[in-house]
Amino acid sequence: MTLALLLLGPDILRRSRWLLIALGIALMVTGGAIGLQTMDQVTDVALEAAGWLLVVAGLGRTAFSFFSSGPTPWLLILRGAFLVVLGIAVADFSNESGPALPWLFGVAMLLNGLYQALSALVIRYPRWGWFVLLGALHLIAAGLLFFPFRHAVTWVVSLSLGAAIAALGLTLLRTALRLQQYFRSKQGGPAETAVRYYLDFHVARRFHEKYLRGDPSAPPELGQPHGDLLVHIWTPITASRVEQGSNLVSRYVVARDREGKFAVGHSALRMTPDVYISHCDGNPDAFDSGDEVWKTLRSKDVPGVFLPTYEEEVAHYMEPSATIRFRKFDEGQLRVFWALYQTVKDYNFTNRNCSVTVSMALEAALVGSLGADHRILRLLWLMTNKDLWIAHFIRWKAREMVWTPGLMLDYAQALSRVVDAAE
Repeated sequence: MTLALLLLGPDILRRSRWLLIALGIALMVTGGAIGLQTMDQVTDVALEAAGWLLVVAGLGRTAFSFFSSGPTPWLLILRGAFLVVLGIAVADFSNESGPALPWLFGVAMLLNGLYQALSALVIRYPRWGWFVLLGALHLIAAGLLFFPFRHAVTWVVSLSLGAAIAALGLTLLRTALRLQQYFRSKQGGPAETAVRYYLDFHVARRFHEKYLRGDPSAPPELGQPHGDLLVHIWTPITASRVEQGSNLVSRYVVARDREGKFAVGHSALRMTPDVYISHCDGNPDAFDSGDEVWKTLRSKDVPGVFLPTYEEEVAHYMEPSATIRFRKFDEGQLRVFWALYQTVKDYNFTNRNCSVTVSMALEAALVGSLGADHRILRLLWLMTNKDLWIAHFIRWKAREMVWTPGLMLDYAQALSRVVDAAE
């Protein structure tokens, strides 16, 4: 939903805010009724619908595994298959799946809790302590479902589903109310307004306050002739300069070169003739050991640099692994965002790296790119577009942990398919 609202842009949302308010209230009421099991018929129908939504989510993750470039990530396929099985069990809850459902929910919470806690402890991205706590709560819930309170699954399913629906409704309601206040108070041209909307509604507040200081303003170059928007990706395998078999780690995290050092790849964005976005740390050499990779992964700010041109980067580095082209974007929004972003040079391996910079610049340029008069039909089309769900899943996981060039490649490819299909 978030990515769809980004592509539709602020103008359409301004005209549809009363619809968002009504939808938010309806979802909150429905979620409360399901969670408290006050309406048995609604609860049964909603549980079956939730089961099939889990099936769709599992199929979506499996689709992402097959449609992403590089090797097939079998762990994601297994997670997708498990969601399909769990969804069918929930949909058939009142008939045949009762005895197996506590175990399925317990396994799901156990795996998710371990993933959340261990990844947060290893990487230490911002607010990692909350993710450790969330993982621990998942593990406790899994233990309760495995042993003392297996019978509680009858209300656990309803409560979880109701809370999720109510939370979605509350998010929509808060967004609509914030939009109403936002458009009354903000001034500026279309490009500045779109970038402000992106920063206020689609960027974490902590990141915004720390790294994006000041107010977006139009640079002198605004409106000049320009070429297409190009996203350049150097995967870890390409950066290592070694012919080697591709796997999940070398595709998305690091690869070892001939000297035994570890390369992590790079991302950059270009709009000819004068915009080049390439954010690097002050010492961009390969890592000497795996321990150095994991140590650097723990979030900390270091002095960064912005490379001036694509030609200079290729001359000192190498040709990119892949280039993704966008023709439908807003040149003014990209310039306004980049003028603000480059005022702070701090580089952070997990929170403000090259791929974070490129993903944000690309999103800022695409705000409102799919705005249309038939906004409801366009929203329905987006919500049923498989590539949008693939992009949403990549964005969610990257923002939850860390953006890497491998994820940025898959994300840019999925977004390009969405934008191209809309034309």
